[in-house]
Amino acid sequence: MDIKERNKMKYKMKFSKNEISVILVILLLSFINVASLNMLIPSYSDIISDFGEQYSNYILIPDSLSVLIIAFTMIIWGYYTDRLDRNKVIRWGVLLSTFGFLLTTFCNSFWLLIIARIITGGGMGFAIPVGISILSDIFPAEERSGLFGFLAIFSSISNGTGQGLSAFLGPYNIFNLGWHFPFLILFALALIAVILLAFVKIPEMGSQEESLADLQEFEELQYDYRMSRRALISMMKKRTNKYLIINGLFSIIPGTIIIFSLIMTFSHRTQGLLAVLPDEIITQVSTLMAAVASFGYIIGSIVLSLVGDYVYNKNNKNRAILAFIANFLAIPACLLMVYYLRPVALSSMPSYPSEIPNDQFVFYVFQTIIAIFKNYPSYILYIIFSFLGTFLSAGMVTNKNAVMVDVNLPEHRGTATSLFQLTEQLGKSFTLMLTTGILLLLSRYDMGYRELLFIGILFWVPSAFLWFLSTKSVVKDISTKEITLRERSQVSFIDYFFELNMAMDDGIQFVHDAKTILVRKPKKAEKLISEAIKKFKWIKNKAHKKMMPDIEVRVKLLGENAKGFQKDILSALKETPVSESRLKELSKKINSSWPVSDLKNIEMLEESAYLKVIEARLGRNFNPIESGQSLQNAIEIYDRVENLCSDRIIEEGIKKLSYEEEELQKRIHLLLVKAQKSKSNTELLKTKLNQIVNTVLKEDISRDELSSLFELTTDYNLKMTYVVEDAFGRKLYRKFSRVMREIDDLFEEYDEWQSQE
Repeated sequence: MDIKERNKMKYKMKFSKNEISVILVILLLSFINVASLNMLIPSYSDIISDFGEQYSNYILIPDSLSVLIIAFTMIIWGYYTDRLDRNKVIRWGVLLSTFGFLLTTFCNSFWLLIIARIITGGGMGFAIPVGISILSDIFPAEERSGLFGFLAIFSSISNGTGQGLSAFLGPYNIFNLGWHFPFLILFALALIAVILLAFVKIPEMGSQEESLADLQEFEELQYDYRMSRRALISMMKKRTNKYLIINGLFSIIPGTIIIFSLIMTFSHRTQGLLAVLPDEIITQVSTLMAAVASFGYIIGSIVLSLVGDYVYNKNNKNRAILAFIANFLAIPACLLMVYYLRPVALSSMPSYPSEIPNDQFVFYVFQTIIAIFKNYPSYILYIIFSFLGTFLSAGMVTNKNAVMVDVNLPEHRGTATSLFQLTEQLGKSFTLMLTTGILLLLSRYDMGYRELLFIGILFWVPSAFLWFLSTKSVVKDISTKEITLRERSQVSFIDYFFELNMAMDDGIQFVHDAKTILVRKPKKAEKLISEAIKKFKWIKNKAHKKMMPDIEVRVKLLGENAKGFQKDILSALKETPVSESRLKELSKKINSSWPVSDLKNIEMLEESAYLKVIEARLGRNFNPIESGQSLQNAIEIYDRVENLCSDRIIEEGIKKLSYEEEELQKRIHLLLVKAQKSKSNTELLKTKLNQIVNTVLKEDISRDELSSLFELTTDYNLKMTYVVEDAFGRKLYRKFSRVMREIDDLFEEYDEWQSQE
């Protein structure tokens, strides 16, 4: 059953309970993150009142620093989401932000508020990269535009809810906390998220990739590839990634300016199109006139995300094409939106009293809106094009993250997401500075917010061009990803198949080992055969479960024969005294009827020992102790190869060998000599490596401290010498530098040993 069929079945059953739980936890964390970003804004006046008027000019600093910290720590969280265990990353992020919320709740100075917001930002930077990485492993490729469309709407709702909590709950002064109280709510929600994370299982990385469908059928096999520095470079070389990361700098500008400037275009007291309206209603009328843009974006997020999923199922290039078309068409639509805006005259509005009573407030708001459309028909076209323009602009946002997931490997998605978000955050910051500069320039020519909208929308031109380039590269990048995943799946499957065959070989060798000691130690021989029977049973169950009939039939026969040998031994042991001649006959029976393990498997086993030596070499600069363990594993494998070869060598003169048997014996001899030599060299390498490491232990550092240090360098992919100086001082640093050079020389020397005849 392929992954699409399994997904169809899954959607008939909806999601599993665990998947629903994970989705809810991620949505809870996303809500906490977005709600906290702008929660202080409605309480600025109360904060100034609490901490002093002298901080009024600095009131934006806490939120600005929080956003800045989120933007840059997002890269760190994204990288380690892909490199380490996602469970650990998400828990550390939640705990850090939880502490930030608690500190904000009880901060009693402006500077402590800044520290609290920095801590909160540092913790909440994880939410987007980790959330997208996890959700992309729950939702299949053909559903991801819809997922990101929903997340865009959910983000807008969360932002409004956060500001609403601050605006409506703060003034009630609950528990005498005032504006602090909403942060106590976030602290409680974050604490709930911490508890829930202990009861949910985060899905395996890559679990929704069609190219890994075969791998997902094997519970024993996991997708364990992780981000690395080399992989980061590979990810950044993908053209689609480069185009869309740069795209974030341009595509965010028009939307930000529209949100920032559209209401001001209507309500500004000197340049606003509705400047003639009374103070009591100008803000409300302006907000309603601008709301159609937000409404268009929300509807567009729903519709175009679903369209994105639909067209993706036709061709995996179509999401990028849809985003390009939406981006391209949004430009003229939004330019026409601005073009049809007209300033209104007081003479064309209803007659207003000198002061509008509260009970007639709503009446005058709607009377004014009706008068605008009646006397200025161009506003009907404004409504049409503003809805259409923002509707189309949503197509870029909802499909961008889906394309990012489509082209990147599972272990790259957290990092890619963080880079996408970073450029967008930088684009937002740039937009605010740009807006101020453009407004100052426009004011010299008696122009203002309406012209600012025109200029801002033009930034979608380079954005559309980058989307066009993405349509040219996305197919190749998706294809490259899928080929890589299929290759990894096949390699994992082959490794699994090989492991079962090697386990079978172990069972066969157990019986051969029992044969060699059967006369001298019959009870121990029986135990070895018992171990072989257990191993054959285990292999048979695995082969049956994974539908490997060839292995299942072969191992079933081996198990039955081994049970027969065991029965004969137990029968012989019941005799008093035990008949040595009967044991010898049984030994001959095993020798003549029991198969030898496959030479090709033994050659592959020898190669796996060499891979262990390579593993030790690659890890020597990070964890020499672990490298020593890899060498010990290699020695054990070489020893196993030596025993298997020795058991298959036929002594000269025992029988006349055919040409094929002679060639086979030559192969066995060569493999035996190679294994013996490699084993001897690897033992020497391990001994010398331990001696070098032990020279460090003579200093004021214990083996446990050294092991912890090695683990730290391995986790963060740092060379040992980079962190030793900070941890233990300059003296030990020089010692370590010399030691690491000696280890490098030792591995070079090992190559020379191996190359000698």
